[in-house]
Amino acid sequence: MEIYNRRFELSEPVLPDYPIFKGLELNAIWECLITLEITHHVKENIDFTAVRTQIFDRLKQMATILGNEGTFFYLENGYDSYNCIQEKNKDYLKTKELYQYIGECSLPTGYREGMEVFNKATREIQNKLAYQRIKKEK
Repeated sequence: MEIYNRRFELSEPVLPDYPIFKGLELNAIWECLITLEITHHVKENIDFTAVRTQIFDRLKQMATILGNEGTFFYLENGYDSYNCIQEKNKDYLKTKELYQYIGECSLPTGYREGMEVFNKATREIQNKLAYQRIKKEK
């Protein structure tokens, strides 16, 4: 939970002047996921494409920062995933992979989108760093 709640040092977000965005910093994983979900439930006909793109970029930045610090953090959901991640997390010292449970089988759309973007970015940085390590060893 410490990583999920961590406040990353990111630039100030550029958000439209709507009450739903008041006070948002978008520098924590959970805050980005919740904001993505909120954009799906606004009753007004507002185009949130730029906001969503910015949130996706911030999630990628967070995943990259964590990866460069040596932790490959993944978000998980699904039936019995809580128990599964407990087992996976036991191997953290060996794999440097850490898993956070964020919900049961059916995640709200915003959470699912954010999770997919975040996990993909984590996997990409993990693969990139592994490739660089292998290349150095040769």
